[in-house]
Amino acid sequence: MAGMSPEKLAEVKERLLDRKRRLWQEVKQQLKSNIGDGYQEMLAAARDEEDQATVSLMAETNLTLLGPKRQELEAIEEAMNRIESGNYGYCEVCGLSIEPRRLEIMPEAPLCRNCMSHREKLAKATAR
Repeated sequence: MAGMSPEKLAEVKERLLDRKRRLWQEVKQQLKSNIGDGYQEMLAAARDEEDQATVSLMAETNLTLLGPKRQELEAIEEAMNRIESGNYGYCEVCGLSIEPRRLEIMPEAPLCRNCMSHREKLAKATAR
């Protein structure tokens, strides 16, 4: 989608900012409901090191569940940087234009479909 109009870029930027706001809201809500003040209360009530370890494990598990949201927030921030630098819509690997439909579905996409497919195949092969 090389050579996007300024209006289209502004629209993409607004979509990214809206998603970023919603993700931060979800993260804050999840932290508040799963950890929040309850963590301090549970930690204070823990009678021994085993209880404290259990409480800490619960908190770590909740933070780990936020990983995908953190990754998406990072991808959004990187897409915003590409918009500002004029590189938005171009694949970070091959430099070709990313398919318009792909950007419509995933406006934070840094790679074209072919490069992403190649990366996934490599990751799958190295995971064996």
